[in-house]
Amino acid sequence: MKKLIVLLSIVMSSSLLASDLSCGGTEPFWDLEIKGSTVTYNGFFADETTTKEEIVSKTNAAGLADDFAFVIKTPNATATIVTGECSDGMSDTIYSQHIMYTTADSVLYGCCNPAK
Repeated sequence: MKKLIVLLSIVMSSSLLASDLSCGGTEPFWDLEIKGSTVTYNGFFADETTTKEEIVSKTNAAGLADDFAFVIKTPNATATIVTGECSDGMSDTIYSQHIMYTTADSVLYGCCNPAK
């Protein structure tokens, strides 16, 4: 039984992380890529560096489709993604998802599209 649970867990987590996203925000400017099992954050200020962390969990919103609303956690951050039309407020680009990216130091809001 334990082997079956572990196997199901691996299969479910790999399928849930199959959708790669390219995200970003303005004021402050930042971008974030969710690709495979990693999250890469880039800040655009001189004192910020690029961080790349492994995803430790992905939790879907109860009762909703797998990719509609979910939370991805890394050791030092949480990304909450919700499907719905999103505008960055500075361009005419319409994105397919909203993101709230939370670290110990900040909460950033932005938009995402599937990564190309």
